[in-house]
Amino acid sequence: MNKQEAIEKLTNIANGTGWVTCTSACNIISQIHEPQTVVVPKFVAEWIEKKTKSLGWSFKVALNNPIDSVYGWLANRNNQETFARAWLDGYEIEREKLYTVEIPDPNCLDVVTFLCKENGKVFIGGDIFWDELPNYNWKKEPENQLTESEIKQDFEWA
Repeated sequence: MNKQEAIEKLTNIANGTGWVTCTSACNIISQIHEPQTVVVPKFVAEWIEKKTKSLGWSFKVALNNPIDSVYGWLANRNNQETFARAWLDGYEIEREKLYTVEIPDPNCLDVVTFLCKENGKVFIGGDIFWDELPNYNWKKEPENQLTESEIKQDFEWA
């Protein structure tokens, strides 16, 4: 329900008396749809932040003079509406895809070697599985899930 429909419902409930119970009003207000935030890539979010904080930058200027990455993203017509909704209603930043990187060693079956991060840096780590075959629970640990840029920063080969 939009705002106009809510006003009409409240007017009908008041039935010319000018009185509406708090319960009725709250029930109708709770049915009003609030704009949903859209999801945008990080580079678009950074562009919106930069332009909304810069004095004198309007929506029109931000849309007409984007950086190359934003321009390419806006080439998709669906993204133009998403950009407008993000500008007006707010947005969430798209989560980057996460990867796990296992370094295989066919000669050592009870050890798993993989990339992991600690204190913002990526390292080569591992687990040893005594008297059992390796399990893959290490892949679920947050410190072993890396973004593509984190992996390529120091381990371009991965």
